[in-house]
Amino acid sequence: MAPGRVLIFVQHLRGIGHLQRACVLARAMTDDGLSVEVISGGMPVPGIDLAGIPLHQLPPVRSPDDTYTRLVDAAGQTADGSLRRARIRAMLEILQAAKSDALLVEMFPFGRSQIAEEIISLIEAARSAHPRPLIVSSVRDIIATKRSDARYEEMADHVVRWFDAVLVHGDRGLLPLEESFPPAGRIADILHYTGYVLAPTPAKGTSNTGTHDGEVLVSAGGGAFGAALMWAALDARADPALGRALADAPWRLLTGPNIPDDDAARLMARAGPGVIVERMRPDFRHLLARARASVSQCGYNTAMEVMEAGTPAVLVPFGQGRQTEQRRRAAALARLGRAEMLAEADLTGPALAAALNRAAARTRRPQESGPGIDMTGAATTARLMRRWLAQRHSEKTGRLTSSA
Repeated sequence: MAPGRVLIFVQHLRGIGHLQRACVLARAMTDDGLSVEVISGGMPVPGIDLAGIPLHQLPPVRSPDDTYTRLVDAAGQTADGSLRRARIRAMLEILQAAKSDALLVEMFPFGRSQIAEEIISLIEAARSAHPRPLIVSSVRDIIATKRSDARYEEMADHVVRWFDAVLVHGDRGLLPLEESFPPAGRIADILHYTGYVLAPTPAKGTSNTGTHDGEVLVSAGGGAFGAALMWAALDARADPALGRALADAPWRLLTGPNIPDDDAARLMARAGPGVIVERMRPDFRHLLARARASVSQCGYNTAMEVMEAGTPAVLVPFGQGRQTEQRRRAAALARLGRAEMLAEADLTGPALAAALNRAAARTRRPQESGPGIDMTGAATTARLMRRWLAQRHSEKTGRLTSSA
């Protein structure tokens, strides 16, 4: 039987989306017959669903702000050399013990330059192993804007030097990689679009009790950047121009686990009758499917869950400075006619109320109705990985193919 052991490395720095996506991929590969282990370098996330897949937690680091120029440890102290060396030692020990047939590295070299030394150490160790595992980069649909053209070319150099394949978890018809990564043509022969990665819809029986149909659902993903959206939502609900059906509906604000405690407490104190403020809900997608309207940022996971549900939506993408990922995604979905987009710079209560009125006038359009977006990313990734490992096991040479 062909070998099928995969080791995934993932590092989330602020939000939790990267870890969530890696976990979805791990579960899909396990369901497809591969043996998977995950290394996480970010802060532990309670309730993360790995369905029994081994998770190796490194001494965690995170970014304390949205500049991503400094990393701190779990206690908020600057991540020093000794911590970095401890993380490298731990990763190499896990790699040696796992004896994996493939190493899947999330985001690098398209991001995670803050921990490049650690990731390169892991890759170089994998390349020195006998037999050498397949080395794959796993990247979302959009690459964050870089300081210079030279930085993009350096990233492409790293791909050519270290990687056998790059999995792009997006739909080329919606957002081709070259729009955010100009030298994509240099690595076109090893680029493989998988479609967007979306976890299977949870069974309806897992939904919490006490929910309401027809809610206005306001969500902020992990919540690190969501406080302004929550305050604007409360202002929008009170705006006299808001449509009566929206104003009379129950509103549910999901702040995310990473919102500062003080902000969460103030929101709860201000929420009046008909407004529920919660950190998270395990049945978010069921709430979304029943909601009258959705207001959210435009992180990868949330955006695709909104598209799947077809709920009339307002997307308020987070984006400051070079953080253009959410703006690009929201603009593409708005062009497709799948959502209203409200720029973060224009976020006020009245502006959000007006956007909600426009969104509510749309017909609910679930993902299966056109125009469609490829959301087969988890299953396609699993099939590709299994095919490539079988190909290497049979000692067939040549280019890894996208045929799954």
